[in-house]
Amino acid sequence: MSLRFRIVLSMACAVLGVVSCLAYAGTVRAEAEKVRSDAIERFGGEVAQLVVADQALEAGDVITERNVRTRDWVADLAPEGAVVSLQDVLGKEVRVPVSKGAPLTDLNFRDESTLAKVPSGHVAVSVPVTDKLGISRGVLRGARISAYAVSDDGPRLIASDVEVLSELTAGGSLSAQQITIAVLPEDVATILGASATGDLRLVIPADDVDVSDEQAEEVEPPVEMVPGEGVEA
Repeated sequence: MSLRFRIVLSMACAVLGVVSCLAYAGTVRAEAEKVRSDAIERFGGEVAQLVVADQALEAGDVITERNVRTRDWVADLAPEGAVVSLQDVLGKEVRVPVSKGAPLTDLNFRDESTLAKVPSGHVAVSVPVTDKLGISRGVLRGARISAYAVSDDGPRLIASDVEVLSELTAGGSLSAQQITIAVLPEDVATILGASATGDLRLVIPADDVDVSDEQAEEVEPPVEMVPGEGVEA
């Protein structure tokens, strides 16, 4: 077998390998699209094209054609404010993080106008949302909440005069977000400290519940009676 023949044979095998890989990839994509189409058909309803994140997007990232794409979505299952045109968001800066594969919404590009005014005498504090924080997407701006620190000794009320300043977005991972709250200046260090250690918990009391009474209900330690002279213990 001549050297020239071996070279031609090797090139032919390489081309055949590339073609086989491309054909396999095309088959996989076709099967994936078929599965998706079948799922859409089972759900029923109209199909809309939404702009979704092709990778996890953090606050400050700029939207380009390399990190987002359009994808078919069941219209009835589309989140409120979903972005339907890629041109509407190209070049925009992400303000609220979004996870890979999640549809982009108007809330991902919200500006400072979505932040409520800080009440007089309070300080705005942003804390990361965790699974243990206890806050849900349904909490609205202006809601009055209470903050607790949970330790081995049990929960302890650390702030009762707390107001929600920013709402959580409906798209993306809940744990990738932050919530901004208004607290009294003297409570800032305690709130941030409990957040840093993972001990912070936020609760939403009913209108007829005054949790501030808990702060006044401090149990006084027992007084040790020392008997005086001539008094039997």
